[in-house]
Amino acid sequence: MHVIVKGIACVFGDDDQMVEDPAILSSYDGLVYNDERFTDYLGGPENEDALAALLIPGGYLRFEYDGKSPFLTAITEYQAIRKLDDSELELLVGYTSGQWSDGIGENLATETGLKDGRSIQCQTDEKLQVRQSATR
Repeated sequence: MHVIVKGIACVFGDDDQMVEDPAILSSYDGLVYNDERFTDYLGGPENEDALAALLIPGGYLRFEYDGKSPFLTAITEYQAIRKLDDSELELLVGYTSGQWSDGIGENLATETGLKDGRSIQCQTDEKLQVRQSATR
């Protein structure tokens, strides 16, 4: 089972101003932060351990740009051994949101800022979209 979590991410300059220039935003289209897998940090509480057992190791943060929005689309995809129920999906979305805002997302923001003076920051105050399907 393929599970996709989507949200938005903003790009900020070293002056902390949001970057909305399509030429700059398009340079991040297809960027994948694969230094860390989301499933590596899932677990601890019993319900997270149960969810982790359903997921194949993986889950990376990647970005797409549609050419016109003032932000990027942030995407993390997981592979599950079966269809997740509503409570499992809710837990996965909450976990993903937490990683986007603090854990893996914070590491990415720091790394991109060091490379080009801009940082990509996932926005988790908006509701994230989740979809699961049998195929990609």
